[in-house]
Amino acid sequence: MNIKGSIFCFLLFVIICSCMGCIAEEDEGYPEENELPDIEDPENTTTEQIETYNATLKKTAILDLENGYSLKILEIDRKENFAEFSLRKDGIQYSRKTISTGQTYDVKDPDGENTVYTIKLDKIYDSSFSIDLTYELKPEIYLETEPITIEPETKVTVKLTDDSITRTYEWEYDNKDFLLQAEYYKESYELYSERSRSRDYDQFANDPYDDVVISQITTQMESLAAEGGYVEDEIPYIATSFVQSLPYISDSASAGYDEYPRFPFETLYHGGGDCEDSSILLASLLHEMGYGVALILLPDHMAVGVQGDDSLSGSYYEYNGVKYFYLETTNSGWDVGVIPNEYRNTEAIITPIGYGYPQLQIEFTGSGKITAAYTYVDLDIEVTNVGSATAEDVIIYTYLESTEEGMAWDQAQSDEIPEIEAENGATYTVTNMKVPVGQEYRVVVISWGSNAEQAYVYSDWVNS
Repeated sequence: MNIKGSIFCFLLFVIICSCMGCIAEEDEGYPEENELPDIEDPENTTTEQIETYNATLKKTAILDLENGYSLKILEIDRKENFAEFSLRKDGIQYSRKTISTGQTYDVKDPDGENTVYTIKLDKIYDSSFSIDLTYELKPEIYLETEPITIEPETKVTVKLTDDSITRTYEWEYDNKDFLLQAEYYKESYELYSERSRSRDYDQFANDPYDDVVISQITTQMESLAAEGGYVEDEIPYIATSFVQSLPYISDSASAGYDEYPRFPFETLYHGGGDCEDSSILLASLLHEMGYGVALILLPDHMAVGVQGDDSLSGSYYEYNGVKYFYLETTNSGWDVGVIPNEYRNTEAIITPIGYGYPQLQIEFTGSGKITAAYTYVDLDIEVTNVGSATAEDVIIYTYLESTEEGMAWDQAQSDEIPEIEAENGATYTVTNMKVPVGQEYRVVVISWGSNAEQAYVYSDWVNS
């Protein structure tokens, strides 16, 4: 028994020493592989690297973050003081969250393992159309949910700084490699995220805000063509192969929001897009080069139409006596005039790309007060020019429509507004419009200009 006891004590002593050794190693603080050593400089700590951003977003707007993460505003309720968000990865919703004003929420990745960003609902505007949001991007947002195989000779295609992103695009045309580089500022991208998507498709392609970046891209295309020994007539084919090489990034499955067309700047910033985005981008590039182009809208699809004559062959659509030859943008290798089988003999909407025009959009909020004889209605109206040219001589007209056809209980009209520039607006306030108590009515607001088509909105029917 004494021998066994001695052996037992010896083994126990060895185990205790081993454990103490492990603890001592941990106390020494040696960094593991992939772990950063402690740095005394406070400017380099993780806490200081996390930046806070602010955004003002309207209902249905999508805020794009990093590494495929985004969130969409599903609902805004000023009365109950909350907003509902769709949390998405690569355009697909993986969670929904309702957040009250002042509340901060840690958003995790689709696997629920890492906090990738935080959001805080700062304010809901009285109109219930917009909110103020604060968000922070966590370092974990750059983690991939699936392992990536890294090729030893892979070239860097994205370079991130605190305030910009630089993309390097590589593609092939005529068995030759092409490379194009462009820098985009995150502040500019945030401004785009706040812009309305409720505008004609051609307004995206000829958007004046994109003029600088589109001109920079086409200038690089011209230089690349000259360096490669190509004639001027081949530049549009080089541009087409560039757009066709961009990856397809779908937004059609995003939280019940089937279409979210992007401006060319946004598609270039993301490095890809769906059929709408790539078609808008290519149409913008070709239009900048001076070619006649149109957008071809098909059921659940979009392509580009290139203006041509009898010297071209292949499938085309005719609009106002002009032939627009079909050009697919979402995959490499499609030639002008070649249309996929599923779209043959399909009716399409043809929208030529012109040189810009104004487009008015109306929003309004209202309140009412009831007396013994009348209900008095006050309205705050905002008219925004979401077009690509200045709207001139704008009038805002509103009335309280009666259920009797062609009749109104009350009406008001603004003075003539000389100009509303693109992406700018004008406000008009109406007070004490009246309707007899007990009568049914609805609010109708109409706006037009000397060079702008009429736009209108109306409320639901209500009883005074």
